[in-house]
Amino acid sequence: MSSSTDHGASWEQVLGKKLVRSAGEGAVEVVDTATALKGKHVGLYFSAHWCPPCRQFTPRMADTYSKLAKDGVEWEVVYVSCDRNKHQFEASQAVEYFSSMPWLAIPFEDSALRNTLKFRVQGIPTLVMMAPDTTILSANARAAVGVDANGAGFPWAGVSEPKGFPLPWMMLAILVFWIVQTFVVPKFRG
Repeated sequence: MSSSTDHGASWEQVLGKKLVRSAGEGAVEVVDTATALKGKHVGLYFSAHWCPPCRQFTPRMADTYSKLAKDGVEWEVVYVSCDRNKHQFEASQAVEYFSSMPWLAIPFEDSALRNTLKFRVQGIPTLVMMAPDTTILSANARAAVGVDANGAGFPWAGVSEPKGFPLPWMMLAILVFWIVQTFVVPKFRG
């Protein structure tokens, strides 16, 4: 998914001929990719229903999506499920999760395409912003949506996670885990 190899590709070449949209209660509507994405910026949204950060970010993403659409911005989001198997994807929580999304999705059955698209995704949720000509503008625009919910900086070209941000928080999480495992859990066991 590098911008040099994707430049000039059609949306069908990148995302396949058909996408789906939730029609509620577990039903899906099939949509022609070329028609739905013609002339639009596209955000590829990598997420899964079992991922707590994803469940927290998805409503924020939906609000931003709706705000930009209401303002007449030509863009679409395409959900790329990172659920591990069809059973996970069809679980009641996953159906409810997908039903809450106002955007399109790669059909879950197209695992080859989903796996190809996520080969450079290092964690979820991830939002990859692409220009109407399918070039990648930002490999992780999730941070931009977090601080720019109104879309003032849309399409968030060149935006990425803040440098050095995850490491301090990860270290804090490890420290808290160690403290709980060392001092708190033994008191409950013994």
